[in-house]
Amino acid sequence: MRESAVKDRILDTASRLFYDQGYHVTGINQIIEEADIARASLYNHFPSKTDLLLAYLDRTHQEWFVELDEFLAPIPMAREKLLALFDYRLQRQRRYGYKGCPFNKITAETSDDEQVLQRVKVHKEQIRDTIRQLVLQAEHRRLMDDDRLTDTLFLLQEGGIVLGATFRSSNDAEKARQIAESLL
Repeated sequence: MRESAVKDRILDTASRLFYDQGYHVTGINQIIEEADIARASLYNHFPSKTDLLLAYLDRTHQEWFVELDEFLAPIPMAREKLLALFDYRLQRQRRYGYKGCPFNKITAETSDDEQVLQRVKVHKEQIRDTIRQLVLQAEHRRLMDDDRLTDTLFLLQEGGIVLGATFRSSNDAEKARQIAESLL
């Protein structure tokens, strides 16, 4: 089997397990067993469980934004793209059974690991930056300045996702979108 295929299989398995059951609950032996690989193969690609976690976060971040770009591509206007950001987050929550944001979940488990926190911050800041760029391009009601609107939309999205995971429902994320629409 190709080296990259083994690495991908390890990362696929670890990603699923880290998201579904949590980082700390997931053991190396479980990853090895479910990926059907030798222990040496895992450590050849990922010297530690932390290295595997960082690879999971990097891949999740990259895939998240590739998928977002594809989702937003057919939408021509910045205002509609801002609202579609809420739709994108809602779609992801439904697809993953309202289990929450993978970055929020990992932060809750590994709050003292600076490498992990840095990756989470990069992810969240890129979301905020995406919103900011769209706010600057959008024609909106000007109820507040662009910085405040950016922060408001970002916090509405994040809050909707956290409450969606808490209540296993899209209600709060849908309300957040409605509030955003009224602000725009």
